Amino acid sequence: AFEVFKKEKVDFITHSGDVTEGMSHRPGHVYELNAIGYDQQKQLAVDLFSQWTDTDIYAIDGNHDRWFIKSNGAIVVKDIARELPNFHFLGHDEGDISLKGKATLKLWHGEDGSSYALSYRLQKIIESLSGGEKPNAIFTGHVHKYVSIFERNVYCLSVGAMEAQTSWMRGKRIAAHVGFCIIDLWVNSKGIAKMTHTWYPFYV
Repeated sequence: AFEVFKKEKVDFITHSGDVTEGMSHRPGHVYELNAIGYDQQKQLAVDLFSQWTDTDIYAIDGNHDRWFIKSNGAIVVKDIARELPNFHFLGHDEGDISLKGKATLKLWHGEDGSSYALSYRLQKIIESLSGGEKPNAIFTGHVHKYVSIFERNVYCLSVGAMEAQTSWMRGKRIAAHVGFCIIDLWVNSKGIAKMTHTWYPFYV
């Protein structure tokens, strides 16, 4: 992904949560992990993201990251940001990025589940936001799905995942769309004039 980002000369990188795997205490979860515990998972993330120094990275935490908060109060994504000068922690579950002071891009994670119809989750997220709180664009994580819709004048993108389908997901019959997006947003005085994006499937 970093190689593609460099080639395409991206302005910045966003991450919509679950920067780390966390420790859920679900029976058997620990046997699925390569990095076990807060320290190893934080260091793995620092090592991975330190490979990118070209632009800023903006991230929120997800439910996997927040398992460390629930178990011992550690805010792992905030601690990762402390070690990387270009990595910025925007908040728990959601965070906003100002685009030239004219538009707002929201990162969103959530703790709900996948929907049978891929677009349904994005529709319900946008429906839940009151008129004065709507962003111009929203990039969502959590469900490992790639979907793009335009709803209530909001450009909505579910950004997929960089992790292959786990055995837990397969057992629950939950698909994983593995890959990443390059997104172009045209900002004018009224907000976002248009959005285009390219999905890069990441076959592992």
